[in-house]
Amino acid sequence: SGNNHKTNCTNLILYLMNRKLPELHQTSDSDVAVESKNKISTKKKSRIVSRFLSPALQFWLKSQLEQVEQLKVHIEGGDRQIITGKIPQVSIAASNVIFRGLHLTEVKISATGIRINIGQIIKGKPLKILESFPIFGKIELLQSDFNASLESALLTEAIIEFLTPLLPPDFREYLEQPISLDNQEAEISTGHLSFFANVLSKFDEKIPLNLHTDLKLATGCKLLLENLNFQVLEKYNYHFSNTVQVDLGSDVELKELTLESGQLICQGSLIVKP
Repeated sequence: SGNNHKTNCTNLILYLMNRKLPELHQTSDSDVAVESKNKISTKKKSRIVSRFLSPALQFWLKSQLEQVEQLKVHIEGGDRQIITGKIPQVSIAASNVIFRGLHLTEVKISATGIRINIGQIIKGKPLKILESFPIFGKIELLQSDFNASLESALLTEAIIEFLTPLLPPDFREYLEQPISLDNQEAEISTGHLSFFANVLSKFDEKIPLNLHTDLKLATGCKLLLENLNFQVLEKYNYHFSNTVQVDLGSDVELKELTLESGQLICQGSLIVKP
């Protein structure tokens, strides 16, 4: 009976595809196209992609982002593949993206084998991701966008978590709890990162804090901070190693981290969870 149900669903989807449905918002042919199996330049349009999947995917992407400009989505796969509920491949390019408060100057990513609720999408329901999947890509941040990202709760919490063990215990007791930062700013130069902020005391005093470090990859999921100098209360603290590793978690696998004058570039993969 399970096979009959699957066949009936497939027949319903094919029936809906062949009906003269009203046109939904549609991206350009160059953005939504299907490459033939032998990778020649001839392309044919998928009706499920152009009528249903592309608008649903773009709407879902925009719902995940606070801001995005010049969003381009390219979906590869034929109707017979997509009606099984799996997108063979998606490529996305975007600029001036804001995601969870993180400002990303340029984003180029791709993913394969994404499981989605295609039956519900065809009925006009929102797209849902059904399983975790990896994305591969490249992200570029200008220094101005990196500094704007310092205002995000996500990055601020990560910085405080990193800085807290570096502060002397008696000094930590003098600070507002939980620890709060103000006027955060970073400078990016070749292989080097400088960070400046004020840490707030219990008496609303703003205490300058400076950090300077070389930054590179230790492993795919760990950052390496070398030649680390940390200054607070106009004094350097040497009660820690000047080489520190920061674990980014098992969902991250970076292949490249490059710091240039006023710019940060990273390439790698990340697990996206439903």
